[in-house]
Amino acid sequence: MFFFDEILENREVKNILLKDEALLAEGKKIADEIIATGDGSKLPDGLLCVAIFAYLADYTLEKNTKMGIPREITVASLKDVNPWVENHYKRYGEYGFSEAFWVIGFYLSQRFRLGRLQFNFAKPLPFMPQCDIVLETHIPQGEPLSYGECVKSFEMAKEFFPKFFPEKNPRYFMCDSWLLCPELVNIAEENSNIVKFMRMWTQFPFPADNSNQAIERVFGFGFKRENLINAPEKTKLQRNLKNYLLKGGNINMSAGYIEF
Repeated sequence: MFFFDEILENREVKNILLKDEALLAEGKKIADEIIATGDGSKLPDGLLCVAIFAYLADYTLEKNTKMGIPREITVASLKDVNPWVENHYKRYGEYGFSEAFWVIGFYLSQRFRLGRLQFNFAKPLPFMPQCDIVLETHIPQGEPLSYGECVKSFEMAKEFFPKFFPEKNPRYFMCDSWLLCPELVNIAEENSNIVKFMRMWTQFPFPADNSNQAIERVFGFGFKRENLINAPEKTKLQRNLKNYLLKGGNINMSAGYIEF
């Protein structure tokens, strides 16, 4: 299967699924229902969800190919399943899956990875210039946040979406993330990738989250603020963030937009 050959990277999970015929059969049944209805809003957690993705992957590849979308973009997009498999294991000590609501967008041709960043159509958030539709922007984990690579991703998006979704007309890129927090200047240098990325965005108000996302992304999924004194200090970012937060600072979720 395409999913096991090119998408799923965890060998143990792959072996578990390939040996469990009943789980794969149930996954195929649910995948067929999703394909028929287009409704992926009620996916189960656990490895059954990964089995569903295994069958949806073939459907997505065929659909994207018919649209003319390059195979490498489909593969890069569907591979977002991998970090969430690993995150689940780090959090719970066992293989499973608990982020179906997020990953399903890639398997229904609604969300795409273009270079360093990921994009999907969305409604604009309050406090930003109002329009009918925007391109929501996401920063997948696992790679350095190269400013140059991010610029390339935005340029790719400006070509990709008008070409393959000409009926849409996004006016802005939109993003909400700790990586947009203006307070990043307190833990990173002005010429760093992280600060240069933050400064790309025109800011608008967004609810604070007590630095929870920054803590999880920098110190590991499942890490809590109450354990901050024991946070790792393996990188300069970890050391600076830990010191800043212990002194009472915050790196909260923030939001911004860039004109398309």
